[in-house]
Amino acid sequence: MGEWIYRNSADQDWISLIFFINLLFVFGMINLDPTRVKRLLRFYASDIYVSKHVNEKNLNFLSPFNLLSVFVVVNTLCLFFLSLSKFELPIIEFAFEYYYLFFVCLVFIGIRYVFVWFTMKQMGELRNLKPLLFKSFSHHTQFALFLFLFIFLSYYTTISKLVFLSVFSLLAVLWFLYQFRILFSLFRRQPQDVLYIIIYLCTLKLIPWYWFYIVTIEPRL
Repeated sequence: MGEWIYRNSADQDWISLIFFINLLFVFGMINLDPTRVKRLLRFYASDIYVSKHVNEKNLNFLSPFNLLSVFVVVNTLCLFFLSLSKFELPIIEFAFEYYYLFFVCLVFIGIRYVFVWFTMKQMGELRNLKPLLFKSFSHHTQFALFLFLFIFLSYYTTISKLVFLSVFSLLAVLWFLYQFRILFSLFRRQPQDVLYIIIYLCTLKLIPWYWFYIVTIEPRL
């Protein structure tokens, strides 16, 4: 990976603080439930993890462990955009831009969570879809943990843009495959509702993230 790059400049102190805070979130998860974190890291056995932890306690997305997981996911996503500045893609250059992106992303996910929860409840499908939502959320957390480790190593070492984007692309493809498996299981269980599944994909999965990109990312490119 190359020699370690020491970033002692005052301009970089806030970046080191962000990495440190994300590590605190991860250690908080370990402190709350070390067994669950160990199982999360078993990338190849995500189905086993879900089967062992899909219970009423863990389905509460406002529990301390799940809230810390959300912070890790959001912070890692923002750190990814920050890392792009290392390769002449200045999406985030200053601390206030990072804090703004983090806050907007957190608010966006919170609104989306409430909207999905309300919609499923009105449809009477909340109980049936809770396990699938938990499975999707678990995959987000898994990929965020591995992506955070890679971003940390790539930021403090010399790494080419090609290698960085290649590794990220591999993780992104795996993430899409995992998400597709969840949607496929939903379609297989309820094939008559394929139209509703397509509407769900467009309204709750794709379009919100498209607008998030338009509002927060595109103006900085």
